[in-house]
Amino acid sequence: MSIWFEGYGCTANQGETLEMRDHANQLGHELASSSDSARTVVLGTCTVIESTQNKMEKRISELMDQGKKVIVSGCMATADTKILGEKFPEAPLVSPGDIGGLGDLIGRGGCKPETLDSPLAAILPISSGCLGRCTYCATLRARGRVTSRSVNDIFFKAQYAIDSGSKELLLTSQDNGAFGADSDSSLENLLNELSHLDGEFRLRVGMLNPMLVAGRSKEMAKAWGDSRTYKFLHLPIQSGSQKILDSMIRDHTLEEFWEVVEVFRDYYPEMMIITDIITGFPGETDEDHQETVDLLNQLSPDLVNVTRFSPRKGTPASRYKRINGRIVKKRSRELTNLRKELGAKSFKRFVGKETSVLTVENKRKGSTLCRDDNYRPIILKQELPLGEFYDVKIIDSEYGFMTAILV
Repeated sequence: MSIWFEGYGCTANQGETLEMRDHANQLGHELASSSDSARTVVLGTCTVIESTQNKMEKRISELMDQGKKVIVSGCMATADTKILGEKFPEAPLVSPGDIGGLGDLIGRGGCKPETLDSPLAAILPISSGCLGRCTYCATLRARGRVTSRSVNDIFFKAQYAIDSGSKELLLTSQDNGAFGADSDSSLENLLNELSHLDGEFRLRVGMLNPMLVAGRSKEMAKAWGDSRTYKFLHLPIQSGSQKILDSMIRDHTLEEFWEVVEVFRDYYPEMMIITDIITGFPGETDEDHQETVDLLNQLSPDLVNVTRFSPRKGTPASRYKRINGRIVKKRSRELTNLRKELGAKSFKRFVGKETSVLTVENKRKGSTLCRDDNYRPIILKQELPLGEFYDVKIIDSEYGFMTAILV
């Protein structure tokens, strides 16, 4: 059968969808060039917020109306089984990353497996699930407690990707800091092992929650020491108010968050740091909101992901009394303006400096998107081969990116 794969949401979910695609190819199934030409569509769904869930359900309906057989994977397959069973009883469900389960559904195909072109960026899921108790989040319900892949498996997949032409390795999961918690390993151990990979590439470590880094910050920071590892840290705080963090059950204090930031910045002063904020969480007062504003001003991050609170069915926070929508919208607008101001300020300090970059994308005609050693986006206004390293001089900056010329 001809199969099309669509992955939504986080990089980890998209990586698992790609692994399912590769498995279907190995089983001899024809990989469709688009959903239009496919008989079967596998959806790696996301259910992070209500609007995303609605989008997923709409997409399932669209595909079924087109006569497609739809197989639902990703987080909705486990977090929203009842809803899917009621609305789409004819759509089989496959747990996130369950390659064997997909194989049982589709069986073996009759086509000779094709050689898949290795993408410039190879997505490497390292674990699934989390160790958190966040009252607003459905990840634990969707993914369960953390299960980690073996260091050897990740290492050999990474080396294979490099040997196949990949120049970026993206380590992904619901929380990279949880890697190894179910075994005798750790993220630090994994990164130390990956430092022995052969080749010229860049490695990016995905999101880590502060609760799993605090107390081991120095050991963790040292593990970023390989020159090929992007000096990049995605550390979500969600609120600058300890009262709200406690209500969210984030399992870390503001002091622990700052410990992580200060240690990493001590090791890597120019490290790119991004964080996440949920605005309008139930019980958030004007004072709590102002504490978040103050924290962001003190942190001065390169990027902030701002999300309005959205209750997820089945989570404790879905039963909390919600804040007036007009107030949430006002706070969200203020935080959005602040993140742009802080991001522009952060990038501006690099104007006039020279650095090395990796070319990663040239979707826009006449320009090439690059990444420096801290993962900051830099645009060269000329088309260059992808996967190559160049020395550049930064000549301008705006919110979200910098502009450079070759030197």
